[in-house]
Amino acid sequence: MSNKAIYKPQGKAGEYSEWACNLYRGCSNGCAYCYLKRGVMSGVLGASSPTLKKSLGASADDAYDVFLKELGQHKANVGVDGNLFFTFTSDPCLPETIELNMMCVSKAIDEGVGVVMLTKRADFLEHQAFKNLLGNGNIGKLSIGFTLTGRDDLEPNASPNQERIDTMRILHEEFGVKTWASIEPIIDLGLSRQMIQQTESFCDYYKIGIVSGREPPYTPNDVRGFYNDVRSMIPDERLYWKKSLIEYMKH
Repeated sequence: MSNKAIYKPQGKAGEYSEWACNLYRGCSNGCAYCYLKRGVMSGVLGASSPTLKKSLGASADDAYDVFLKELGQHKANVGVDGNLFFTFTSDPCLPETIELNMMCVSKAIDEGVGVVMLTKRADFLEHQAFKNLLGNGNIGKLSIGFTLTGRDDLEPNASPNQERIDTMRILHEEFGVKTWASIEPIIDLGLSRQMIQQTESFCDYYKIGIVSGREPPYTPNDVRGFYNDVRSMIPDERLYWKKSLIEYMKH
């Protein structure tokens, strides 16, 4: 992971966005399947509470100044490539991270840069930092996504999946915010199908991927059936199938 605030993600992360912003490392959602809890950097990236990246300074003000400088350097290229993704190494809507993240999101939007967020929280709607963002007047450049697995037991400190779905509906129907869902990792094909069924009328697009780092608890044939079921419900233009899923179906 880059020590910068704004960078170009590599590998599987690149399927989510050409550009990303990570201000914090670590997350208090406590997800059992978190990919950041594996590998030699797990003690830092997979920490159970978020901390500001040391390379960004000693305070949120320092980090914001770094973000402003890097945004000025990269905004033209980010605008060409698409959007700025928040965030791969934490959750942008945690109580510990939301104020700085929303300041940066709002500034990016002010500068004409589209922003994509991904969260497992539903409690940010009432946070003043998010209300300030909604009042920005440029929410057409904002897309908010929710990870939906249907497995609250594996995400003990995150908002329940149903609350995330309810928040997605409110954002889409009441505020006109573009919404999306990360159906990844698929832990249970039936539950993932259910998450899609429950959101199809107010979710603008889906990114769908299997579990990584271990053998999936389903067969390639099971995934092919799931793939066909979802395509019968959702138009192809609203679906992005992760490369790992497509490759797994070929086995």
